[in-house]
Amino acid sequence: MDVSKIRWSSTEYSLKGFVNKFQDSFPKIIKVTVGFLGRQESDSISSSTLLRVHSLYSQERAVVESKSGKVLSLPTKLTSMTFFIISQSGAREGPFTLLEIEEAFTLPVKIQPTTALTVQESSSSRSPGQNLDSLTFTQSYQESFLLGHCLNSKGTLLEQVPLVLPMYMKEVRLVLAEGLEGENEEQWEAICSAYNERIRELGHMDHFIFQGITLLENKELITPQNLYADIEPIYMDLKKQGDTFSLYCSLDKPVSPPEVPAWPLTLKPQIPAKPQPLPKPTSPFQEPISPLQKPTSPFQEPISPLQEPELSTYRSLAEVPQDLHSLSIREVCDCLLLLNLGNYTQAFLQEQIDGDLLYELDHIHMRDTLGMSSLHITKLLRFRQGWRPRVEPDAKV
Repeated sequence: MDVSKIRWSSTEYSLKGFVNKFQDSFPKIIKVTVGFLGRQESDSISSSTLLRVHSLYSQERAVVESKSGKVLSLPTKLTSMTFFIISQSGAREGPFTLLEIEEAFTLPVKIQPTTALTVQESSSSRSPGQNLDSLTFTQSYQESFLLGHCLNSKGTLLEQVPLVLPMYMKEVRLVLAEGLEGENEEQWEAICSAYNERIRELGHMDHFIFQGITLLENKELITPQNLYADIEPIYMDLKKQGDTFSLYCSLDKPVSPPEVPAWPLTLKPQIPAKPQPLPKPTSPFQEPISPLQKPTSPFQEPISPLQEPELSTYRSLAEVPQDLHSLSIREVCDCLLLLNLGNYTQAFLQEQIDGDLLYELDHIHMRDTLGMSSLHITKLLRFRQGWRPRVEPDAKV
């Protein structure tokens, strides 16, 4: 399908407005017209992103407070973590899952993880970790997400990249696909039916489990009108007994662990599956490599010392379209050169990163596979979302 032929609604919707009007008639195809830049690079969505929204996914989450006053949000159906109940006398009872605690005890209740846990802000190796020993399970709440898949510029469903869009992204605006130009309703219905059939073949959307651990900032909780589900959280990583505690957004059946963890566009788990054509790592755990350190992993093969490519299509940033999906590999490299990121062009050429794949890269891919610094990652992510540097008219950019 040529997505440029899609006829879009003249009305823009917020996420909540879209849900309120169309949740009874999902699935729907939408285009993001105003994106969202979260406080973390992984918690963002770009304008011009095309999505097939399958359903409204609702999840019960537990509000857990640490001794230091940090407020965490965890899924109550998280079975990979268990806790002891701590009585006033200090006696321990259990272990229980969060859901079992909620069903059997009156909240609030003091709990303790059965295995020593530490929590650290995701994608931030410099943020200090904190031990989670004594906690208080205070209450639970419902959070809703839009659940679906991205479409690339050719209308292909990106099956290995399921996504969730949380309702706290209030700035997001979107338009609805109403058909194809030329009133070709039969062709449009055939396309939608093909998407529906493919999702049925995948057969795993009904088993979606989002297991993100988030930190809710106290200053936002103080505001009376703020509901937990309306607060933009900070995504956290957990470690158990010194090892990374893998928290998947699993699309496999609940009885078996996911072989390929599916990560959403906005809420990425600790160890994402690398989208093709990126090479497959030999180990699921990839330690960050310093720019001054020679890579040793086969996933980090040294790049041959080729000359930096010259500009091929675009001579200035003003010529680059806002929507980068249709860019070729060399045109993506043009953008890098114009952004003064030319030292990464060989890595992008080697990994064959075109405009479509550029939108699938996250902070971990850019840092660990492409060797980009944090500042340069932020710069490229902002550029992908439509930011352009303000330069003097006579500057050569």
